[in-house]
Amino acid sequence: MESLGVLISAVLTLMVFSYIFGDNVLFKLAAHIFVGVAIGVAVVVVWNQVFARLGPGNLLTAFPALILCLLLIFKIQPVQSRFASTLGSISLAFMLGVGAALAVGGALFGTLVPQVLAVAGTSLNPNHYQSAQTNAGLVNWLNNIIIVLGTIGTFFYFTFAVRAPGPLGNVREGVVRFWSGMGRLMIIFTLGALFANTVSARVALLVSRLQFLINLPDLFR
Repeated sequence: MESLGVLISAVLTLMVFSYIFGDNVLFKLAAHIFVGVAIGVAVVVVWNQVFARLGPGNLLTAFPALILCLLLIFKIQPVQSRFASTLGSISLAFMLGVGAALAVGGALFGTLVPQVLAVAGTSLNPNHYQSAQTNAGLVNWLNNIIIVLGTIGTFFYFTFAVRAPGPLGNVREGVVRFWSGMGRLMIIFTLGALFANTVSARVALLVSRLQFLINLPDLFR
């Protein structure tokens, strides 16, 4: 049975690699299999983790969620009456609202606030580092300086304000332009690092699958 699973994995890998020669039936079949398996696993997980655990005690609390799920049925047909479309839109509006709230809350309390607190608690005094005379202490000190400057510059990059008249307005414009330029460089470096990390991860997956195919004959010995 294990050998059969390895053989199926190898065949699906070759079917996916066939996309190198262009879109074909084998690649579409593999994509449909992957999507079908993913949906099947999701349905099984939802059934075992949600519906199978519903009992008389928690049925009342799960009743609103079940109603919202049933209302999504009205969105199956693209052309329908206004009343049915309104019923289906209730569930969609609820999901979009909850998703937006989670995204904003996650970005605010998971990224922005911790970053501000981390920068506020960062010391730029070299004397505060025990090994400031060594290379490790110097590197930590320089890293903290880069973090502080990068955070301030990134905040200035997203500053949108009307230019104030007078000499103070020119000074303010110069300060904002300087820090926003630094923030732009930090954003470019960050996006470049993220892109490089993504590419390296994809290349690692490709190498692992190629190594799997190369070592495939040894698995059946």
